[in-house]
Amino acid sequence: MNSSLFSHAEQPEPAKETISVPDVVVERSVPRELHEAFNGFTEYIHLWWPEEFTEFGEGTHPEFESGALTETGPEGESAVWATVVRRVQDAELVLDWVARHSPQTPTEVHLRFTAVNEATTLVILSHSGFDAVAEPVQTHEDFSAVWPQVLDRYARFMGAR
Repeated sequence: MNSSLFSHAEQPEPAKETISVPDVVVERSVPRELHEAFNGFTEYIHLWWPEEFTEFGEGTHPEFESGALTETGPEGESAVWATVVRRVQDAELVLDWVARHSPQTPTEVHLRFTAVNEATTLVILSHSGFDAVAEPVQTHEDFSAVWPQVLDRYARFMGAR
């Protein structure tokens, strides 16, 4: 018997299972001093970002502009990949990442640039916040495969072997 006085009363939703998904963390050393390493990532991203990880494919142009990381396709179409939350020149870049999932639930990409010595910079990328997206496990698996390839391409562009 329904305990509600009204047969059309809403039933409470079952409790949603909370899934804890770890961060994706990728590190690469690049044979460049700190300033060059940071600028290589932020100013020359269009020269090294893998086309297979873009929305529009060949002829695409990713760039940081007006506080966002955007992509412009060969036909002039555009997409926002992320919003820049914090940028500390030669040290840190924090992004609210929306590419490949809903813009209503951004995840966080945190890049840290640290001088190892005068000629080498360590770049550490941490991608977190997968618990908030619709498919947390699948999204984590996807980015676990994508980020190493992206940072490998960046490192090669910067002269790493």
